[in-house]
Amino acid sequence: MNTPILEVSDIQKYYGNKGNITKAVNRISLSVGKGEFVGIMGASGSGKTTLLNCISTIDTVTSGKILVEGKDITTLRGKQLSAFRREKLGFIFQDFNLLDTLTAYENISLALSISGIKAKEIDKRVQEIARALNIKEVLEKYPYQMSGGQQQRVAAARAMV
Repeated sequence: MNTPILEVSDIQKYYGNKGNITKAVNRISLSVGKGEFVGIMGASGSGKTTLLNCISTIDTVTSGKILVEGKDITTLRGKQLSAFRREKLGFIFQDFNLLDTLTAYENISLALSISGIKAKEIDKRVQEIARALNIKEVLEKYPYQMSGGQQQRVAAARAMV
């Protein structure tokens, strides 16, 4: 395997207090290399979502380390955490979370625009990802005008740019 882009080392996530502690994630370790696809499977209530929330910085770990490209993200706070999320993470939500009042193009370009990317560069990136995901024909459509598969690819494009 090549150099890991994600290393999760002995993380734990507990909820509650002394009298009532729930171990949502208990001593999980894993490593993911560049280009690898990983599936997380388990029974309902086994901690899959909590694990993903910790990796994506939506939630914090009780103990352990999470390294992304060698940087320990469990130590990030404030502006550093915001910059990490903006520059390194892309989310594809189960229900896509596309904004109904924006076209596919606008949904994809929104994060780039907020990050201060110049319009010409935004257009270039959106057009490239739309071509790669075969959604150029829906760029001017609103989510309600697209099929579920098209919405899914727009959400993927948004995460990827």
